[in-house]
Amino acid sequence: MKQDQASTTEPTIISLARIKQWFVPADAETYLTLKRIGVPLTQFHQDFLPTLQLLTRKHNIRGREVSFKTEILEPFLDKVGATWNKKLHCEATIQAKTMKFEVLKTEGFAVAKASIPKLQDVLTKFFTRWGYRSTFEYSEARGKCKLNVEYWFDPERQPIVILEDEPAERPKVRFRLGNLRLTFVFDGYDSKTKMVSLPTQEDARPGLAYHIGYVHTLIEIRQGGSFTPLHSSKCKLADMSSVLPLISALMDIPNRNAHNFDVSAD
Repeated sequence: MKQDQASTTEPTIISLARIKQWFVPADAETYLTLKRIGVPLTQFHQDFLPTLQLLTRKHNIRGREVSFKTEILEPFLDKVGATWNKKLHCEATIQAKTMKFEVLKTEGFAVAKASIPKLQDVLTKFFTRWGYRSTFEYSEARGKCKLNVEYWFDPERQPIVILEDEPAERPKVRFRLGNLRLTFVFDGYDSKTKMVSLPTQEDARPGLAYHIGYVHTLIEIRQGGSFTPLHSSKCKLADMSSVLPLISALMDIPNRNAHNFDVSAD
């Protein structure tokens, strides 16, 4: 009897960092692995895990949960604090949601002060990678200068996984329903998006910029063996209804049709 390939080969292990109720690919290789099977997500809610397991099982992929706090965030903050404290007359105070970096106006002040922009770049890059928002406030007074930082996780801010070669065109997601086919293209947060200020939004902070991306939808109908465009539109991500009812319904399809994963949308 022929054995399944999944049972005779070692599984591919992907690492997913958990931040509260959300999961983020812990490294670029994990993101690329998910992208290869049609799940190019940089963040997803814990409720999506059963769906992801359904998709990855077919490709002999297994997930490993990584504690973002103990394995990523805390080591990073410890390194940043230790590096700053090694500088002459410098002191770092790092807490759960705030940081303070001080430099006394004594010998070596100019050198330490000049490193503050580099420090801010390091912090900004980290926060961008993991979907955090942050504010920076620099001041000089009473014989010292200091940089105050506030940071917090924002599930509405998509993490950005840095890849060596970013694709020029965003992939299309196609779904066929008999003679009807839907094609979706999701804007990236680094292109074709607008920045707006939403000071009145619940839980938003005044003066901060929020990304608004778009979902482009193409509806096609099959005529004479090929699909012909029928209608196209786009909407903001914020205008989409909850995806959970649809995800829950689609999750049951492979249970009713064991060959569903083999049916192409083309």
